[in-house]
Amino acid sequence: MKYAKAMTISVAAVVIAVGATTYWQRERAPAPVAPSSWIVDAAVALNRTSIHGTPVGTSPPVVGMTAARQQALEGQRLRVQRRFAEAEVAYREAVTADPMDADSWADLADSAAAAAGNDLTRGREAIQQALAIDPQHRKALWLRASLELQEQRYATAAATWRELAALVPAGSTDARVIAANIVEADALAQNTLASNRTGG
Repeated sequence: MKYAKAMTISVAAVVIAVGATTYWQRERAPAPVAPSSWIVDAAVALNRTSIHGTPVGTSPPVVGMTAARQQALEGQRLRVQRRFAEAEVAYREAVTADPMDADSWADLADSAAAAAGNDLTRGREAIQQALAIDPQHRKALWLRASLELQEQRYATAAATWRELAALVPAGSTDARVIAANIVEADALAQNTLASNRTGG
């Protein structure tokens, strides 16, 4: 019975963590702050993908664009196509060119995790770097909370979700998803505490 309870908690945590990452990839990808239209505009500006992510050829770098920005846009293009391992490489080049770009650090974390089958431990350092630059970076906080859930640090995850909740518009889709994640994390934390108290 002890093992069964522990497994139930663990599986639930993995589902939440993966679900959170998938939400960013499907609903908010590739950038957490910029609107989705910006992503399409960026891809079109580079003349590399259609709106639906279909390759249409390549073009030379946009005049006046920094190397870091070019690599970040390349990472976004690859993420739209779900080529996460290649996106990870592009984002690593972006943060090498501009180590103070919190967005690219967060996108690197997301891409690294996705390339590893949603293993958020792969993005731990990049998440930390993004939050060191911008402690209120919404995507980095989202990923940190998901990582904390994945590692079964439920109370800590709930606290991070609450921190994030204060940064998103009330009533938004993000707010509703975060609220649900808080409920789940709190429940998992309580279950773990009760199990520890009873030795179960």
